[in-house]
Amino acid sequence: MATPSSSPDTLLILGAGYTGKELTRQALHSDYRIIATSRDDDTLQWLEQQGAVAVRWSVGDDPQLWARYLGESTALVYSIPTLFRDYQPATNGTLPRHIQPVDEVIELCRQEKVSRFIYLSSSSVYGDHGGEWIDETADLAPTSPVGKMRADIEHFLLDQNVDFPINIARLVGIYGPGRTLLKYIQSGRYTLVDDGSRVSNRIHVHDIARAILTLVERGPDEHRVFNFTDGHPQPSRDLVNFVCHKADIDLPPEESLEEYARRRNDPNAIARRKNSVRLLNDRLRNELNFSLVYPDVFAGYDAIFEQRDRP
Repeated sequence: MATPSSSPDTLLILGAGYTGKELTRQALHSDYRIIATSRDDDTLQWLEQQGAVAVRWSVGDDPQLWARYLGESTALVYSIPTLFRDYQPATNGTLPRHIQPVDEVIELCRQEKVSRFIYLSSSSVYGDHGGEWIDETADLAPTSPVGKMRADIEHFLLDQNVDFPINIARLVGIYGPGRTLLKYIQSGRYTLVDDGSRVSNRIHVHDIARAILTLVERGPDEHRVFNFTDGHPQPSRDLVNFVCHKADIDLPPEESLEEYARRRNDPNAIARRKNSVRLLNDRLRNELNFSLVYPDVFAGYDAIFEQRDRP
């Protein structure tokens, strides 16, 4: 089992995408040493400009490119997607293909020792709970291929007998500067499915990064799962109305779930529009004494529009 962790001064981010870049910004301001991987040229350049150690790496490359930075003062954040769109169970007694990359990283963390391992998962592991309020103890019943893979990875990680704590952050709909519903609506790709009555859980990327750093600094010394959500789910229509009113644009077109499913033919996208659950964040707020800068999606979008409208 995990033992009390030392206080880390180095953060290693595997997969510095949208969330990883915000985490880099905040962690550098808190005087952490940052090592972050990416395969994107622009991201690598941005990381270097910020003062991080940028490592060009993707799954399948030599892990020693980043493993040499591991140590007892390093916390590792695994922010790599499942890599696959379809679900394949294990065969011939081997680990499923979606777990193998995580297993390789965990083994290196075991060998080189780390302070903490944080896996960025997804609320897709819950599946459909009919809009009920649930917390981290709820049954996992994923309905999408990605949700099933995420759930498998979570079970694998929580079963690990290692000398460092493993924390799982179940992320919900991420938004923030550069990733907004407004941008999606203006692209013409967004529709209101079934009148937009389904509730969605969201969290601002700024609060995600703050919550990750809170885990790094004062997370539990045992394996633990946390919902990363603002705790105020809203019907999609309410947010769409709010955004369109603020931007003075027309509402997007509507379609039924059946029409959406035929048009998209993607089980992961369909599950996102079909499944309904209201997620509690009591564990994040109470156990970590964490407070949100953006307590609901309307406060978050107000800040985005204020920034956008500045001269």
